[in-house]
Amino acid sequence: MKIVIMGPKGAGKSSIGRILSANTGLQTIDTDRMIEDLHEQRDGHRLTCREIFAEHGESCFRQLECDVAAEANRHDWHLIVTGGSIMLNPDSRRLLRHDALLIYLIASPEVLWERATAHGTPPWLEGPEGRDRFAREVAFRDEVLRPFADVVVDTTEGTPEELAEQVGSLINEELAILSRSANTFGEIIRLTTFGESHGPAIGAVFDGIRPGIEISAETIQRELDRRRPGQSKVVTYRKESDTVHILSGVFEGKTTGAPIAMIIYNQDQRSENYDDLKDVFRPGHADFTFYRKYGLRDHRGGGRSSGRETACRVAGGAVAKELLAKRGVRIVAHTVELAGIRAQTCDYDVIESNPVRCADPEAAKAMEEAVLAARKDCDSVGGIVQLEIHGVPPGLGDPVFGKLDARLTSAIMTMGAVKGVEVGLGFALARMRGSESNDPMAGGTFVSNNCGGILGGISTGEPVIMRVAVKPTSSIAKPQRTLDVSGADCTIKVKGRHDPCIVPRAVPVIESMAALAILDLWEVQARLRPEWGRQWESASEA
Repeated sequence: MKIVIMGPKGAGKSSIGRILSANTGLQTIDTDRMIEDLHEQRDGHRLTCREIFAEHGESCFRQLECDVAAEANRHDWHLIVTGGSIMLNPDSRRLLRHDALLIYLIASPEVLWERATAHGTPPWLEGPEGRDRFAREVAFRDEVLRPFADVVVDTTEGTPEELAEQVGSLINEELAILSRSANTFGEIIRLTTFGESHGPAIGAVFDGIRPGIEISAETIQRELDRRRPGQSKVVTYRKESDTVHILSGVFEGKTTGAPIAMIIYNQDQRSENYDDLKDVFRPGHADFTFYRKYGLRDHRGGGRSSGRETACRVAGGAVAKELLAKRGVRIVAHTVELAGIRAQTCDYDVIESNPVRCADPEAAKAMEEAVLAARKDCDSVGGIVQLEIHGVPPGLGDPVFGKLDARLTSAIMTMGAVKGVEVGLGFALARMRGSESNDPMAGGTFVSNNCGGILGGISTGEPVIMRVAVKPTSSIAKPQRTLDVSGADCTIKVKGRHDPCIVPRAVPVIESMAALAILDLWEVQARLRPEWGRQWESASEA
């Protein structure tokens, strides 16, 4: 995300930009200065923008604008103050609009003229027609730029300090609105998912990844294969290959810095199985709440509320896991309880060798039998997944509302089947005394890890441990009482191919959401401590 300030000469772009930079800590990029610097670098002598235009012509100047816009576009979380006509150039405007908040400053024609000529009349405004020429230029810029603006501020009245404060408040409001997008996760590393279970395709747009980092479709596919349906007797019989197609953002095996767009085509929808559900709400599903919120719903598998949407998260999470692995962060999740059967041992090597993804091979057999028994009885079961994040350095997370455990919990709770998350010993801590629950320190490290690797919302350097409660699958073939859209009582038996237990396929999704949250927080930390960001730079150079 970038903040781009645009407007006519005299609107206060430079003065307000300087104060905003001081108030926010954002570094400022002045496009006029960049154009002059770039020209000097190429031609060996320094000229002003107006002199460059006069000496080398419009074509050369427009190319300089595009080159500067491309360079400025690479700088995330910067304040870009535009000058001259760079935002009137469609090519450079397209570059600067990418992932940016556009602030348009304007003032009355009289005030703009007064400011523009305060230190002498510019050569292009001299003569009897100068003021009219200036007014026409202002009107033209307004016609072109205003439609692209996210925020418009009239600077006719007020001191630069007052106006900068006003602009800062409006920027915060816009950023708050953007952060509330229900289909996008993350602040700097952003994953947007799209598509429905019974539509032609589902997909994701993954943005904010630095350029030059190795990634492959095979890496993403490997994670998707862990989540895909039809892989064993304990999951749905729906057959989907979940083959990922990377549309953009990766070239010759490396990220380009552009959004990584991925699509997965649906192949085995059987929408006719849902015809009887068009006017009936399925218990345990989001049918009722979606209908109450929007006044309509996609009855074919739940639309956006379907668990199939989580394949998009795994696609993005695969990239995040790969990047974190380069920094020594390992994320692993495994089933520790299913249908009331608890794992007693933990052998990471056997997690992927059994269909329930349990680290205890003996418990895994009993869990599998319980799932098959529930399926035979037209029912379903739930369970608990343990999430472990190893290798997180101390210092990740922010105090108060940006806590690491709050971010991770929020990320995981976006999964429809998740109904509870605990950190460390979680609820067991409520039954302890402080002398038992505290983690003593000795020899430069922690003696225990009851807190789950997080204190004060910030990582301690110990493994982050969480447990996630996954409810039984809501779609079951047993008769259930419900309502139809008119509010009348009725009975329902859900047909179709449904998981008798979601837990095994939830494991890679939980890992993915954790990876997305950690990677996003890592980039936030890089703004505070630049050495965290340099680790990614070394990865892209490797």
